[in-house]
Amino acid sequence: MKLFKFFVNNISLLSQIRNEHCCMNTKPKHLICFKNWSAPMVLEVLESALNLKCTIGNTHGKRLDVLAGSKVMILQELNEPFLNMAVSKAATLLGAYDVNIVDNLAWDQDYMGRVFSFMADAIFVATMTHMCVQRFANQSTVPVVCMRSRTHASIQSLATMMAIIEEYGCLNGLNLAYFGPPHPVLNSYLLLCPILGINLKFMCCCKNNPVSPLLYKASENMTAKSHTALKACSEKEEVLKDATVIIAGPSNVNKINEFKLAIDDIDKQKRNHWIFFHTGPRGKEVDDKLFFHENSKTFVAFENFHYIAAALMANVMKDYKF
Repeated sequence: MKLFKFFVNNISLLSQIRNEHCCMNTKPKHLICFKNWSAPMVLEVLESALNLKCTIGNTHGKRLDVLAGSKVMILQELNEPFLNMAVSKAATLLGAYDVNIVDNLAWDQDYMGRVFSFMADAIFVATMTHMCVQRFANQSTVPVVCMRSRTHASIQSLATMMAIIEEYGCLNGLNLAYFGPPHPVLNSYLLLCPILGINLKFMCCCKNNPVSPLLYKASENMTAKSHTALKACSEKEEVLKDATVIIAGPSNVNKINEFKLAIDDIDKQKRNHWIFFHTGPRGKEVDDKLFFHENSKTFVAFENFHYIAAALMANVMKDYKF
């Protein structure tokens, strides 16, 4: 009799639990690699982030209820303070709670994704591996976003694309030059550029030490389908020629001289307008004159980190667009 009364008195609660369980059985939306995303999906996130920035220019002290009551987990095998703070700020802005775990996670254990799904509504991952994250996501019943891995830098690359749109109003047909050693963000550009109609040239090695980025072959295949241009260069002048967007990657101490970049290098090309980004962390490969130049949009991209993180959260968790 008592058990019968419990079911009668809690029928609405039980119905809610059943509905939520059914929702958990649907396939979650992950962002592990841009190869699995189409142009409309990427543009939807960029547009959503831009709308959010236009609506709430200053996010300090602001709270929305888009993800009220949700739990966002940040799993970091390596400490990425900019990304960590961006995701944390985005979660707070949207009304969610966040928890940050920095640890040497056992990514080779496929069941980890299933276990963490019990404790979060979305999981953002920073790791040196990548395929393990895919297996982790395959076991997860909540969205998994790879914000940084050895082969991807999703949030940073999208934040830079967002800043380019703010400057030029569009992406299609732009010429982007990446100058610096191989970096996860370069791999993301190798996928995003053909998806978004951007022509890409890059220099990530010298003549004596040829190196191809990990996703170069995948980018070649995507470029052929999108009819955009892709070129690996071995000379500074070659990679900078006709570029309207110039991105410098961080150099280690032994590569500083090979990848030094200055205003004079850019001015030699006699272009009408250009913008510059530094991937960070900044070293001596770029001096103050270029880093803080009026055409440098590096800090705009950094600011965009948390808008992109918020747009991604809303998209993968609620299919919501600002």
